[in-house]
Amino acid sequence: MNLAFENLEKINNILEKLEQLENKILGEKRWLNTKEASYYLGYSKDHIHKLKDSHLIEGKHYFKKAGRILFDKLELDNWVTTSFSKNDIKSSIDSILKAII
Repeated sequence: MNLAFENLEKINNILEKLEQLENKILGEKRWLNTKEASYYLGYSKDHIHKLKDSHLIEGKHYFKKAGRILFDKLELDNWVTTSFSKNDIKSSIDSILKAII
């Protein structure tokens, strides 16, 4: 395989940018309280609680720990960027659980 010398120089630049991205990701806070989650998503705290009850799944999107609710930022990102069909995941899971029980 023949690679141009100019392309080899770009590899170091790409690796440097990847390292910068990794440092940024690792340096950010992953677990958000309700206030932080509302700021991050651009919703009110009341709306975050409504989303928690209707669309978000405990044990995936948020966790209850010592009387506090902590939201997983990575899962919130996935939830925001994933489009669902007419039936959202929570209602699908509820119907499956009802069928089992």
